[in-house]
Amino acid sequence: MLVLLSRQSSAISHVLLKPLKRTITNERQLEHFKSHLLKHKKLSADKKDLILTILHSTATKREVRNYLSKYPLLKENDIYKNKSELIQSVEKSSKPHPGSTKNIEKFSNKKYERLIDGLLTKYSDKDQINLDFNSNASSSLDPHFSTSNEIQLSDTLRVAFIKITNLNKLTVSITKGIGLTLYKMVQLGVSPVIILDLDYTQHESQTADTKLMMINTIMQYSNTLIQLLETETPLQLRSIRGLFEFDSVTNKYSYSLPELISIPLLQGMIPIIYPIAVNSRTNEEFIMDTADVLKSSAENLTLLNDDYRAKNDSDDLLTIEKIIFIDSNGGIPSLERYQSSHIYINLLQEYDDITSELYIGHLAPALRDAHLKNLKEMNDLLELVPNATGIITTPKIATLKHHIRTTNPIIYNILTDRPTISSSLPVNLKKTPLLNTTIIKRGIPIRIYTSEEFGVDGIDLVKLEERGIVNMAKLKHLIEDSFQKELDLKHYLSRVNGNVAALIIAGEYEGGAIITWEYLNDRKVAYLDKFAVLKKLQGVPGLADIIFKSLLVGFPKELLWRSRVSNPVNKWYFDRSLGNFIVSGANGDERKWRLFWSGEKKRDYNDFKVYDEICKAIIPSLKG
Repeated sequence: MLVLLSRQSSAISHVLLKPLKRTITNERQLEHFKSHLLKHKKLSADKKDLILTILHSTATKREVRNYLSKYPLLKENDIYKNKSELIQSVEKSSKPHPGSTKNIEKFSNKKYERLIDGLLTKYSDKDQINLDFNSNASSSLDPHFSTSNEIQLSDTLRVAFIKITNLNKLTVSITKGIGLTLYKMVQLGVSPVIILDLDYTQHESQTADTKLMMINTIMQYSNTLIQLLETETPLQLRSIRGLFEFDSVTNKYSYSLPELISIPLLQGMIPIIYPIAVNSRTNEEFIMDTADVLKSSAENLTLLNDDYRAKNDSDDLLTIEKIIFIDSNGGIPSLERYQSSHIYINLLQEYDDITSELYIGHLAPALRDAHLKNLKEMNDLLELVPNATGIITTPKIATLKHHIRTTNPIIYNILTDRPTISSSLPVNLKKTPLLNTTIIKRGIPIRIYTSEEFGVDGIDLVKLEERGIVNMAKLKHLIEDSFQKELDLKHYLSRVNGNVAALIIAGEYEGGAIITWEYLNDRKVAYLDKFAVLKKLQGVPGLADIIFKSLLVGFPKELLWRSRVSNPVNKWYFDRSLGNFIVSGANGDERKWRLFWSGEKKRDYNDFKVYDEICKAIIPSLKG
């Protein structure tokens, strides 16, 4: 009887518990579903934000193409599957559909696997290397839904050095904002490398006690930064110590183990490099200057890439794209811009002049020296990696905030490779903002020949060619290629030869300008007769600005030019001129020219009448 009751009670309890178990299971599934739904919502929001960042920061289809070709990070991501649609959406201001996601530290890439397979044979301690080649896990509720982060590593690592000066003096809020910028950079396919520039680097004396104190300071701030950013963002960071070896005989730094930095980069981590080196002769540690950290890293990563290409006969493993200084002093100050920052510096043309300008005395000596140091460091680094772009900005400007869309100059430059505003915009216009960020390029050499330089009223181009100074064939090709029209050189020289006020040549005739002296009665006016850039380089960031800025500097009082009314470049001219009007028709001809002027000169009705007559009288030398 007892046995029967026991069996019955067991059966009853099974019947009663069965719905309860089903309920618990359903609740767990519901929570699991909710969890994945929230992740999906966040990822969708991140992808939407990423696309909007690209659309808002890139003004032209060319810029979108340039970005996508340099950072081909999402070949398997829906966002980039239809590149043409994303490019077209720039004009239409439409929003592409967000797509699937990839993990920033997990990837499947044969190039990296070959490299790391070799490293695994060299190092047996896999836990120390901590590599993970597992494919992205999908949700059990939806096998096509990825629960991983936004972006997959690109085929070529696009490295950005980021030097943060005096991190110890930044607020938590500013540091978090810089972290969000770093996360956005990773989303856009950049591989950041952080160098901390603290006050300890200024100590010349390195006794055993001070050295230990400095190393502890480095570790403290590095660990604090890692903890803060990994808490606030999905980023993964890693401190790198023991990277540098110093040979006191050759006075050179080298990477002791390049894998210490290459493996974290390949894993999608952000390395924080300790500025600590070991003397290979004495085995003593010492603190490096951050300038040496950056310079040595640029040299050694370039060597690492060259070695990889030689051994694997393939594309680049990595390239150094950006060198970013986050410094409370901001960009390099400019007297022309009322001590706000230079917008863009073309080092091959402007380095010496800007260095001299900083010594004029408008800055306190300590501040002047800080700016000189930044400028020199950038010049040295861009000499090593001439295709990279330098950015100097303040910690506040370098930040991003959740759900607040601002023009961050770092993110903007990654997408466009140019400053947030044009450097050739007239400084005295109210609409031209004063900024505290400087974009720096190794740039292009600029040759400027003026009539004053040759001691004549006007340059004779034919004589300059006879002296080997000018190549007329290249100059003619530049003009014809830029305008896509044939130049009647004989007709053109008959009009301008001996009247040329200035000739500007950029690089190997990649761009240039011809300014002539035009006369009407007793008036002599500087006239921009030809402004040309090779067609393949039109739209390349900085080139047109460099040439046009040289024009404005060379002719600050008065400069006149004309353009066909239908010319699409007129919008660019509107922003750079002080005024414009349509030239009156000559002998009943159609009014087809728009006249522009710039310069400090105060003008009256008679000046505008002279301008109109000059532009009306010039007969074009371009056919068609």
